[in-house]
Order: sequence, then C-alpha cells, then structure tokens
Amino acid sequence: MAAAPPSPSASPGTLLPPGRDTALDVWRGLALITIFINHVSGNILENVTHKNFGFSDAADLFVMFAGYAAAAAYFSRYAIGQRLAVSLKVASRAVRLYTTHLALVVLGGAVFALGVIRTGDFGLFSVIALEPLMMDPAEALVSAVTLAYQPGFLNILPLYFVLIGMLPLLLFVASRSLSLAVVLSAALYTAAGLTGTNLPAYPLPGGWFFNPLSWQFLFVIGFALGARRNRLGAAMPYHRGAWWAALAYLVLALVVTRGPGLPPAGWIPLLPDFLTVPEKQFLSVPRLLHVLALCYVVAHSPLQGWARGLPSRHPLAMMGRHSLPVFCTGLVVSITGVALKQTGFDGPVFDIAYVTAGVATQMLVAGLLSLTEKRRGGSPAGLPAAVQPS
Repeated sequence: MAAAPPSPSASPGTLLPPGRDTALDVWRGLALITIFINHVSGNILENVTHKNFGFSDAADLFVMFAGYAAAAAYFSRYAIGQRLAVSLKVASRAVRLYTTHLALVVLGGAVFALGVIRTGDFGLFSVIALEPLMMDPAEALVSAVTLAYQPGFLNILPLYFVLIGMLPLLLFVASRSLSLAVVLSAALYTAAGLTGTNLPAYPLPGGWFFNPLSWQFLFVIGFALGARRNRLGAAMPYHRGAWWAALAYLVLALVVTRGPGLPPAGWIPLLPDFLTVPEKQFLSVPRLLHVLALCYVVAHSPLQGWARGLPSRHPLAMMGRHSLPVFCTGLVVSITGVALKQTGFDGPVFDIAYVTAGVATQMLVAGLLSLTEKRRGGSPAGLPAAVQPS
C-alpha cells in the first residue's frame, strides 16, 4: 500500500528527494488502528478486521511499512556518505525500542497485577502469559532482558528491535547492491522456514512468536521498495497481468478463510507446511504472498489516490508519522481493555465504546506530537523526524 504508481513527472533514473509519502502514513495509521482492535481480544469489532478475510493481518503490513519507511529515512543519507551518523542514529533508535519494550513488560504486568489485587483471581496472570513472572521471577526477568521471555501482546517490539538492529548491515549491503541484499534476505528466510530455525524462547520451546529470521524478509522487501521509490519515483510499477493475478489470489484467500478454513498441516504430503499452510511464526509463503498481493492491488487502485490526497494533518496520517508512541499507547490501552474484559466488563456496548475511546486516545497522542513537532519547526526537508521505522 505504501507503493506509489509511477509519477508523471518522474523519469527512470531520476533521483527524487525522499520527502514524505502521505499514503504510507495513512496506511500505517490504519494498520495501527487494526492492531489495536485485534489486541483487545474478544471484542466484537475484531470480527471485521481484515485478518478474517485473508491469510495476513495488520502486523504483516506494519513490518513491510517499517522497511519502506526505513529506506525513506536513512538510505539516501547513507548512500551519499553519512554512514557513521546514520548508523549511530539507527543504533539509538534500536536502544529506544529495547527500553520501550522492557517498560511495557513492566507496565503490562502492573495492569494485570492490579486486576489480581482487585479480584483475587490469580488466573488473570495466565491471560497474557505472566505466570513465569510469578512462578520464577529471577529467571523470567533475566529472560525478559534477553528477549527470550515475551508475554502475550508484547512480542512485536522485540521483532522491531532486531529489524532495526540489523538495519546498519542492510544499509551497508544495499548501498553496494540492493539486489544482493534482497537475495541474501530471501536465502535466510527460506532456510529458516524449511529448517524451522528460530531464536530461543522462555519458558516454552518453539522460539519467538515473530521469528526474526523469517520476518526480516518482509522488512527487506519493504526497504527495497522504499529505496526504489526514492530513486525512480515508483516502488511497484503497474502490470495488468500481475494486478489481476494478485487480485485473484486475494479472492482465493477470502474464499478459503471464510469457507473451509485454513488447510491443516501436512495437507500436501510432498511439500513442507512452510510452502503450503498460511502460518504466522515463520511468515509462510502463502501468508507472504497475501500481504504482497494486498499491497500491490491497493497501490494501483483508487484507494491509493484517496490516501495520497489526504492532508498531512489528517488523523490517520498523523498516527502513521508518530507510529511508535501511538503503537505503545494503543498497546497499553488494549492490555487494559483485555484485563477489564476478564473482570466483568464485556458485551457489544462496552466493546464499541472502549475501542472508540482507545482509537480516539491514539489520535489525540498523534495530534499532540504533531503540534509539538510544528512548534519546533519540523525537520529538514526529506528527513522528517517522525519517519519511524518501527
């Protein structure tokens, strides 16, 4: 969705100034809202988010958009020689993501601890897998610091931390050959998917919920598209046959999801599940193809023109520009909502009221941050501070 059709004023080989992609901000804003709705698990509005109509969900979109935004924010500067400055900025960004995650683990635990204090129901800790903190706090704290222990709903920032942490290496390789960067990323993705390789997790085996060795490929794809857009003015050129093939795949995914449901493991005996079953942990091939098809179809539809035509002060665009604080706000509000639903607050009226209030809170945070940014005079053209690859 972040990809733009070729600009009439752009010719092949023209190096365009990075600038802001308003459509990208809008789609990131929508992805943030969708993630928030899905995180208030069990609410009535969760049934209408797009995860119910295909193989992918908002997390896939957001990782791809993060790569696209990373190229817009850093690649041009890195390519012209500002390698140390860019690398230090990226490292600072990664540290911020890491510390933010740890703070959210503590805050999320405190929200459910308050529910336990009020109700006396220690079973609440199991809702987002907080039992290790109660049963073996020493081991759980060490594992949380090393990112092996990731409570429920708190497993996406560790992925982003790894993705941003690897960005200096991606910038180094891509500055020499963008194609090589994509090929190496694809090789790692394929190897992880076929062998089941993942980073270790605590307390249960099985690895990270979002396997960084797999999800990095979607981030790199987004990065490559963002770099291409910066250079040529278009991330994904339109091809009629490709567009119709992508649309057909989306329709197939819709029919499967709403009809018989996802195929079981091993439904094609001669092929590994990584190639045949839509699966989230390893970002299986059917799931990867779905998010790419969705982005391609929307990027070359009237929806992209609508998104690009919205003003920069539109709430969705502001949310997309300030993605990290908006995401963290939504995460805290959603965890609180899950705790409330477990302690007697439930039903369609509560669901709609709470989700509406949560989205409004995220928009308010984005608006306040945009106002602060405006009072500070904004950022240098083409390098907006609000471009957050997270």
